[in-house]
Amino acid sequence: MASRHDMGGRGGWMRSPAVSITSPFLLTEDPSIAQKIAALGEARVYRNGEFVYRQGSLSDYFYQVVDGRLRIYLSRADGSERVLSYAEPGAGIGESTCFDGLPRYASCVAMVDSELLAVSRRAVLDAGRREPEILVEMTRRISRKARLFAMHIAADGLPACGRVALMLDHLVEAYGVERPEGVHLRVQYSLDELALMIGVTRVTMSRELARLIDEGLVIRKGREIVVPDVAALRAVAGDYRP
Repeated sequence: MASRHDMGGRGGWMRSPAVSITSPFLLTEDPSIAQKIAALGEARVYRNGEFVYRQGSLSDYFYQVVDGRLRIYLSRADGSERVLSYAEPGAGIGESTCFDGLPRYASCVAMVDSELLAVSRRAVLDAGRREPEILVEMTRRISRKARLFAMHIAADGLPACGRVALMLDHLVEAYGVERPEGVHLRVQYSLDELALMIGVTRVTMSRELARLIDEGLVIRKGREIVVPDVAALRAVAGDYRP
């Protein structure tokens, strides 16, 4: 059974489960498989500020976001936090620790009222015996998370300019949509949110983003970020890749 924190949401009506084409937590290659996984879930509603799960808790559930926005973060021994990512509609969260049986390595909290589907490990394994492609999809999702962690590990040892370039490259891959003036990010982040994702201050994030804007690598309109030349940004980020 899920832990007290994992199942803290309130039951209720939920819309048909979305399938993300933008989140680094999903990037579904076969939407029909994602829909089959979502159909195994139980409806849960989490209010703004309510935890979906806490670091250190145990659970055999993972989640798919139907609506809302959630923050996934690590709590450090010194009391600081490191944001791993933000989950939007269609994103899957909590898969790794659902299957390895170990305590959650991060916490997940709703930033706004959010609707999720809670999917049990047993439901996925039973469905996977009938349709093995479901298990392939779960393996792919967990592999995507490993790539996300690799980015964070790589970024920790970099100067601020390298962290920002690497993060923007990651966001373009995960959320980018091509338009005539360049690649737009489908989701919008505040400076504080961007800074928390790479462990720098808001002032540092603002300075380094302004530098990329001055160099013509990024265009910023309020919270909207546009990358006019993805190859040029990736050339900069590539200098810092492990």
